[in-house]
Parts: sequence; structure tokens; C-alpha cells
Amino acid sequence: MSSVRVRHSLQHIQQLYDSGEDRSKLENLIRAFRGIQALPPDDSKSFFHLAGLHGLPYRGPGETDPAWWGGYCWHGSVLFPTWHRIYMLHLEDALRSIPRCQDVTLPFWDELANLESTGEPLIPSVLTSPTFELDGRTDNPLYSYKLQKGLVEKVEDNRYSKHAGYDTVRYPLSGLVGTEADRQETQAHNAAFPDQAQNTKTLNNNVTEWLLGTVKIPNDPKDTRRPDTYSVRARFLRCLLAPNYTVFSNTASQNQWIKDHGQDPSTSHYVVSLESPHNAIHLAVGGFYQEGVYNAAPIRGANGDMGDNETAGFDPIFFFHHCFIDYTFSVWQRLWNCTKRGDLTLIRDYPGTILTEGQPPNFPRGTHINMTTPLYPFKKPSGEDYTSDNATDLNELGIAYGLGSLDPLIPWALSRRGSNPNVVNPFSRTKWVHNISRTQYEGSFVIRLYARGHDGKEVEVGREPILSRWNVKGCRNCQSHLDVDLYVPIDAATLELFEGPAGPTGRKAEIDWLVKIHARDGLHEFPTAAPGEDRGGEPVERPKVDDL
Repeated sequence: MSSVRVRHSLQHIQQLYDSGEDRSKLENLIRAFRGIQALPPDDSKSFFHLAGLHGLPYRGPGETDPAWWGGYCWHGSVLFPTWHRIYMLHLEDALRSIPRCQDVTLPFWDELANLESTGEPLIPSVLTSPTFELDGRTDNPLYSYKLQKGLVEKVEDNRYSKHAGYDTVRYPLSGLVGTEADRQETQAHNAAFPDQAQNTKTLNNNVTEWLLGTVKIPNDPKDTRRPDTYSVRARFLRCLLAPNYTVFSNTASQNQWIKDHGQDPSTSHYVVSLESPHNAIHLAVGGFYQEGVYNAAPIRGANGDMGDNETAGFDPIFFFHHCFIDYTFSVWQRLWNCTKRGDLTLIRDYPGTILTEGQPPNFPRGTHINMTTPLYPFKKPSGEDYTSDNATDLNELGIAYGLGSLDPLIPWALSRRGSNPNVVNPFSRTKWVHNISRTQYEGSFVIRLYARGHDGKEVEVGREPILSRWNVKGCRNCQSHLDVDLYVPIDAATLELFEGPAGPTGRKAEIDWLVKIHARDGLHEFPTAAPGEDRGGEPVERPKVDDL
């Protein structure tokens, strides 16, 4: 490629605009998004068409069969980072096709910037303001998108369809409008949040709580320092330490690695994949409340579009989030010297390399995937299919990233990557939460683990956001293939705080471990059906908590 496209952070581009130093970059970005959102929905460069490649409108067997995923996006597999990289490239190509916008690049929302700043919103205001004055217009195409065509969910009862003219929404609002009852409930819910400025503050607070919230143990007189595996910020940092691409790329491989290596006494093999913090931001923006110091009270009934695979791509913030995910991917590549074609190697037959549900256009469950698997529907200018091998080298793609919040942390990560047999495992126990299937819940949900210690107080010690789809509940024949787990490492200091002092017999208190599922319909200590109770024809068992 003749020239390199440099993708800067959206915060940097907005700072240039606000200061008056260079307004052209943000203005042309607005023009480009306005342009693709105005194209006919059947145009391959239109926002509607590109947004729909991720989820709805479904295609192939996934249009009616819940055993298949109907969108093209890859999740829970080793193709997650590479497919989304090429997806961002095609969105960027479309933006550059708009007149006067040929030099536009897709910025990344730097999700770890401004975390320590007072008075600075975590989400750049250009993403949360309904208006942007430019060229005699005031509409802001980065704030929301109005569907030009309806999205019809055919798998079950159309409950999760969206009508033409629907405007995408974020936390704390709801966008569930598929049935008349849901439309009335959503209208009543949204009427309680008429102040757009306050809604923006609420959204920023929720995302901040997800990013910064840590395990908080009351009555800790020493304010004990503990390894942070809880906050999304820490999980972004820990994913940079993932020792190979297979584990880095997705949650299925991540969980198997923890199961295989998590009890090594010489070093910590607790790993985090890129997909895990990625999922958390989807749910934070899309409607899942996180309790903490930044949030005063829970908001029930929020159903933002970013919180579900079906509609996430139609919220413009999706692309700025995924550009940050790709920036993080590029930082990991630099750390582990995996920047060239052929550098991304896989652990053969590992979870994440074998499909657990059908994937369009023609990958049935059980298909083995690798770095040469076509990244449908994306094709190179030559007409050949893109593959992960093609997506590895940013130089080949003509892309470079400007500075972001992870760049200053590269020396820190370099000093900690790899296994060091002289480093003691900081975690004395890993709790394994299992026996949970995605088919038991409608849409996305969060698995939360609580510990009840000697003082009887419950403390949330771990969570795993599960980005899912509404219609997977109907997939009875694939229930055993859609299990999800949570692994929570517990350090010795935390265990000691929960156990408390030894009693007269010299024994410490037993810790009770409790699972709560934060689903769209509320917070459940267990699945809503008791063990063996019939729920749509299938027995449902309670989650289990074991030591790994």
C-alpha cells in the first residue's frame, strides 16, 4: 500500500477540535459517518449493511435455526481478533469513499484514558452529544443511528426485532420494542430518564465502575493490597501478558488454559483473554449496572443495543470500541514479537479452535478453524477471501496506531511476560463456577461470585460478562455445547480476611461461596428453576462452585 493510515485516539482528535488546532479530522469523521448512514441500506458501503454483518439481519441456517449463529462475527474462537480487525478495515474503507473524506481514519475510543482525570468524561463527548453543528446541519451520527430497514428476529416470536425508524440507545435506556407489551414497557422505562445530560453522566459512571471497580472487603483494618483480577482495567492489562495467541484471542481458550495450568505452584498461570474485557465494555454500555462508588442505585430494565450480539453493530460507538480492541491486539503483538504473517500460531484442537455452534456461511458445529479459515464475508481487492494470515501484519494492511494509554505500559508488560519459576503464585486458590449454560438465559448476562466470610457479609469477588444473543435460549439441542464458566483466583490475604481469626478450637470460619446471575430480567442467586424443575422442556441445574 502506498500510504499508511494512522489511527489516533478519539480523545486526541476531539482535543485538536476543541482547542482549534485542527478541526478537520473530527469534522471529516462526522461527514464520513453522515455519508455512509445516508447510503441506501442495500449499498455494500452503507452503515446499515456494514453494521448488519455482525449480527442481525441473520443469514443462512442461522435465520431460523437457533443451533446456528446468524451473524458473521466470530466470538469464543481464535478468529475473534482477526475477523474484527478486517471488519474495522472495511468500515474505514467505506468512510473514505465519501467525497472529501478520502483521508479519514477510524479513531479508537481509548477506554483507559481519563480514568484518573477529574472532570474529564471517560467517553469522549462527541459520542454522547445528540448534536454536532457542521455544514448547516446539527445531527450527530456518532450518537445514535436510525434504522433505515427493520431487523426481524425469526427464530422465536419476533420479540427482539427492531422496526424501521428505531433509534439505537445505550444505558440507562431500553430498546426492547419487538412486541406491543415490550414497546409499552420500554416507553414507560425511558420516560423516567428524560434528561439527556444526566443520562450521559449515568452512562459514564457505569462504564467507569466497570473499569475501576475492585473487590471491596469491609472491616479490613490494614486496607490489604491484593492482586487485581476484578476490574476491567486490570483485565485489559493482564491480557497483554497472555503467553500465546490462542489464549490471548478468546475466552474459550482462556478458560481451558486456566484449567490446565492454574494450580502450578511455582508461578501464576491465571490468564485473561482480550475477549473478556471486550465483553465487559459491551455490557457496560449496553445496559448492565455495576454497583460501586460511582453508581448510587441500580437501574433495572435497561436494554441498550451494545449489550447484545444481534444489534451491537448498529450503535456507532461499537466501531470506536472495537478499534480500541484492535489497538490492544496490536500492542500484544508488539510485546510478543507476533507482528508478521505466520507469527500467530495455534494450539491444535484446543477449545476456541473448534466451533460449538454453526457459523455462516457454511461452517457447521464441530468445524476446526485456523489461520487460513476465510474471514467471511470480507474479500481483498484481488477478490480473494481475507484470512487471519492476511490480517496479522498491520504494515501489509497499511495501518498504524498513534499513541494510546497502553503504550506507556509496554516496559511494565515486558518485565512481566513469560513464566518465571522464581515468582511465587500470588493466588492460593482458584474458584471454578460452572454448570451454567447460555441457553438458560435470554440475551447477555453476568456471572457473579460472592464470598460470605466469618462476619456474615457478602462480598463480590469475581465476575464474567457473557456477551450472548437473545435466541440462543431456543437451542435445546446444543445446550451442552454452550456452557460458560467463571474462574476466580483468590490470594492468601483475601482468604485470611474472609476466614477471620481462629476460634477457640483453633479453626477458622468456613467461607460460603454464592453465585448470582445478573440477567436481563434481574439478579438471581440461582437459575429461576430449581434443580430438576422443568423450564421449557429441559431440566435446569444450579451453578456449581468448586476448587480448581
